[in-house]
This record gives sequence, C-alpha cells and structure tokens, in this order.
Amino acid sequence: MTDCPEIIERFQVKDPEILREAAQDAGDYGCEEAISGLITLLQNPNLGVQEAADLALRQLGGVQAVSGLCPLLRTEDAQVRNLAMDILREVGNQDINTIVALLSDDDVDIRIFASDILGSTRNILAVPHLCQALLHDSEVNVRYQAAVSLGSLGFAEAVQCLNQALSDEEWVQFSVIEALLKIRDESSINALIQAMPQSSDLVASMIVDALGEMGNLKSIPLLLKRLDESPRALRNKIVKAVVQIMGGRTLNLLSALEQANFKDYLLSALEDEDEEIQDAAMSGLASLRVSEAAVPIIKMSAKLDPDFEIHQDRLETIADVLAQIGSIEPLRQILQETDSAAIALTVKTLQRLPGADSSLLLMEAFWKHDRDVQRELVDALCIVSGDEAEAFFVDLLDRHNDGHVLKQAMRFLSRKTVREKGKPELAEKLFTFLDHPYPDVRGVALEACISLGEKSLVDKFHQMFASPAADKRAMAILGLGNLGCDTHLDVIRSALGDESTAVRKAALEASIKLCGLTEEVFEMISQRLQDEDRDVRLTLVALLGDCACSLVNVAPILKSALGDADDWIRIRAIEALGRLRVPDAVKDLAPLLQMNNPLVSIKVIEALGMIGDQAAFQVLLGMLNSDDPELINAVEDAIAVLQEREEG
Repeated sequence: MTDCPEIIERFQVKDPEILREAAQDAGDYGCEEAISGLITLLQNPNLGVQEAADLALRQLGGVQAVSGLCPLLRTEDAQVRNLAMDILREVGNQDINTIVALLSDDDVDIRIFASDILGSTRNILAVPHLCQALLHDSEVNVRYQAAVSLGSLGFAEAVQCLNQALSDEEWVQFSVIEALLKIRDESSINALIQAMPQSSDLVASMIVDALGEMGNLKSIPLLLKRLDESPRALRNKIVKAVVQIMGGRTLNLLSALEQANFKDYLLSALEDEDEEIQDAAMSGLASLRVSEAAVPIIKMSAKLDPDFEIHQDRLETIADVLAQIGSIEPLRQILQETDSAAIALTVKTLQRLPGADSSLLLMEAFWKHDRDVQRELVDALCIVSGDEAEAFFVDLLDRHNDGHVLKQAMRFLSRKTVREKGKPELAEKLFTFLDHPYPDVRGVALEACISLGEKSLVDKFHQMFASPAADKRAMAILGLGNLGCDTHLDVIRSALGDESTAVRKAALEASIKLCGLTEEVFEMISQRLQDEDRDVRLTLVALLGDCACSLVNVAPILKSALGDADDWIRIRAIEALGRLRVPDAVKDLAPLLQMNNPLVSIKVIEALGMIGDQAAFQVLLGMLNSDDPELINAVEDAIAVLQEREEG
C-alpha cells in the first residue's frame, strides 16, 4: 500500500507523469502532510500536474490548504492565481477566518478576491464581514463584489446593509439590486421604492424590474404612486411590473379610479419598443377589457411579418388578447380598411369569437375586399358562423367564381345543421358544380351532394352514369353508392367492369366504403383482384385492409394478393394481414422472406410482430440469424411490439 512519505518523496522528481500520479495518490489517500507540496505542484507549468494538484487540494481541504493557498492570490501568474481562487471558493468555508482577514488587506485586489471567495462559503458568519466591506470599504469594486457575494449567500441577515447601500454610487447599486432580488425579503421593498427618486434612470429601471420579479403585492401601492411622477420610459417599466406582480386577471381588483388611471398608462405602454412591455400592456388591457385598445394593438402588430416564424406565434398571442377584449366595433373599423396585415389579424381574432356578431361582421365586409382577403374571410366564416350565414353561402354559389371560396361555401352548406332541414333545392344547386372546370371543386361538390343525402339526386346520378366522360361516371357511382347502395348494386356491378380505371376504382370504393361489405358485395369485388390495371388491384387491397369486415372473411383474398406481380400490392396485402392480425397468415407470409426484397421482408417482419402468435414468434427468432443489420433491427422492434402486447 502506498504511504504518504513515499508520495511526498515522489514530489521531488521532475517527470511530469510521476508528479501527476503522486498528486492523485495524495488526494486519494488523504495525505494532509502533502498539502504544501501540492500547493507547489499547483504552480508547475505542466497542465496535467496542475490539474492533479488542484483535484487533490479540493479532496483534502482543511485549514492548512486554505492558509497555504491564500498567498497564491498575490502571484503574478494569472493561471495559478485563478486556480487558487477557484479552490478557495470550494474549501474556504473550512477556515473562514483566514479569508475574512484578507478583507483588511492594503491591496485592493486581495480585498476583492476575499469578497468573491466569501460569497461561495455558504456560511452565515461571512455576512457581517461582507456588510462591513459593502458599507465602509473605500474602493468601489470591493463594495460591488461584497454586494454580489451577499446575494450569492442569500441570507436575509444581509438585507439591512444592502438596503443602506442603495444610496451608494451606480456601479454598486447594480449589484445591490441584484442581491436583493435573489434574497427577496419584504423589508427591501420600501428601501427600493425610496431609492428610486435619487437614482439614475437606469438604476430606477433596474429597481422596477427587480420589484416585478420579486412579485410581492406590497409593492403595488408604492409603484402606482410613482406612475405620475416618473418619466415615460420608467413609467412603462412600472406598468410592466404591476401587471407582472398582480397577474392580468387581478387588475380588476383595483379601485375604479386606479383602474381608470392605469388603463391610460397601459395604452401608452403599447407604444414602447420593448416587446415585454408591450406584452404586459396587452395582458393588462385584455384583463380590463379595454375596448379602445383593440385598434392600437392591431396597428402595433402591423410591424410584424406573418411570414416569419418568430412573428407568427406573437400574432397568435395578439389575436388571443384581442379576442379576450372581445369588442366587435373596433374590429369592424379595421375590416373597412385596406391594410392587409391588420385585416388578417382581425380575421384571426374573429375566428376566436364564434357567434352571430362575428359572422355578421365578416359577411358585411366580404364584398368590399379583393379575392385574397375574401378567402381569409370565408375561412373565418366557416369557423364562426351558424344558421344566420346559410343564405350568404348560398349567394356565394351564385355570385362567386373563385374555387377556394366555392369549396368553403359547399362545405358549410353540407354541414349537419343544414342537412337536418332537408334541402332538395340546395342539393340541386350543388349538383350543378359537378360540371365545374376545376377537379377539386367537383370533388368537394360531390362530397357535399353525398353529405346532404337527398334522394332527389338519385335520378341525376343515374343520368350522369350514362355519360361518355369517365370522371362523371366515377362521380355518379360514388353518389349512387351513398344514396341507397342496396338498390343500385346492378349499376355498381356494371361499373366494376367499366373500361375506365377511375370508374372501376370508384366502384370498389362505393362497394366497400359506402355499401358495406356483405357477401354479395364481396363476391362482386373479388374478381377485381385479377384486374389488368395494377391501380385497381392496389385500391381493392388497400380498401379491404382498412374496412371493418365483420360480415365476411377478407383474409383469403388478401392472401391471394401476396402472389401479385406488383411489389406494392404485395406490400399492402402484407400490411393488411398484419393489421387484421390474421393468425393463419404466418405460413403465407414467411415464404416472402426468401424473395430477397428488403422492403417486402421488413413489411413481413412488422406484420408478424402484429400477428404475434407462437408461429410468428418462431419465424422472427429465426430471422435473428440474418446477416442484414437492418432486418435484425426490424425483427427486434417486432419482437418488442409482440412482448409489449403480451405484457399489456
């Protein structure tokens, strides 16, 4: 076993590696008699030796280490001096008297160092000595550091001397305010407020910020009294602090006179360049529901660019504020203007205020703006409007030609509240849009017609199915599939053999999604697994994999699809068998692992994990011998899924 004399003897060699190991051993074995040697090694030019000595001195600590390190605070070598200071910050508490004595040193730097170190001692005994330095040292930097250290210690016993030091020069005041903020003692509130009139604008601003951060309600009356006599910049800071302390919702607990005065200050603070002050002002104005704040808030937001992500969140926050204010009339004023940014924010706000008032306001403004603004307005109308907007949306179908506006109108008019009334005339009008030149408009029109469910459209869909245009036959079959599928099976059967791929796909969707998968329907659609067009086969497999098949067993047709020549059809069949957890599909899936197709293999592995029976588990275990790391990862994930389900 290594002993301390032997370690100390190794300190005499010049080899840095030996010195480093000796320093480490001194710390590990607790060799206090090695402290003086370690302090010498701390001054070694080799960084490894320095680091080992540093660690050992921290491990050993004690009175001898503190007293031995203090002289290094006077060295000209900055590296050594900083190391000594850092170690003393950690171990200085073990001999605080030695550090305190340095506060009386003639050297200003030493007094600063001592003040710094005492702030890390976590010892309340350092407080009176630091207070003495704070109030009586002739050097401003010592007083500054003493305040910083008192804040770091965080003892309430330091508050009295810190309060006194608020009358010191500005540089010291900065650190005193920061220290008081860390301690957060109630007794400092009066002292901070009283110091404001004699302080510079910068210090007064710091005081207000500190009071806001401290969040003590006792400072509210004092801050409110300071509003009238403060310059504008400071007044805005006070506004922010009051909102910060009270929280927006409690501002209405102020007296009526205080609320009236504070409202004016809040409105003024909106013009401040500091976003935090703007946000506080908006929060206060929203809580007090100051309707006249809506327009200036919207004008203020005009500087924000909605295309910038950082501004998007802020615009959403502002819209929330405006909605909380909840005043409609100022928003009406904005909607009469041409400022697109202001209008966009107003629309965001109205979207948060559903009801007839917002709806009527948006409808009133709609025809006064260009197409781009109209699109925003119609989007908002779809969110906030009720029955009062039905006639407006019907009018849009007659008067407008923009695809986006027409689609939104049709979506609104196919809502449940409209459907429940029974609207044959509306259904007829929507049906005419199946001839619209834009495919997306036709698609929404078809959805709307189907949603309304008017039986009066059956004959029209039958007539449309006779059209030479494939897209019309496809729409017709989807419509008929919804409007009484069981009475239109012959038409759907005919569509399944249509020359158009799009019609055959639509017929499959009508059969499965709309009609419901009965034995009769299943027999009809099964033949499409032999369709010459891979898109039709792919549609069939995808639809079968997604349907809730309670009446028929779709597994056989999905298993048949595993032999398709198209990779994606096989993949969709694999996914469907896994998702449906078909237990006897393991014997059909396992051979696909030999196809040397990585994607197919991974999909099979995932499906086996979802099926999760004993046979699937055995196949997965066998795959762990694969040379392909990607496949092994997939197997491990699949087994994890299987185990998780079993444990659940």
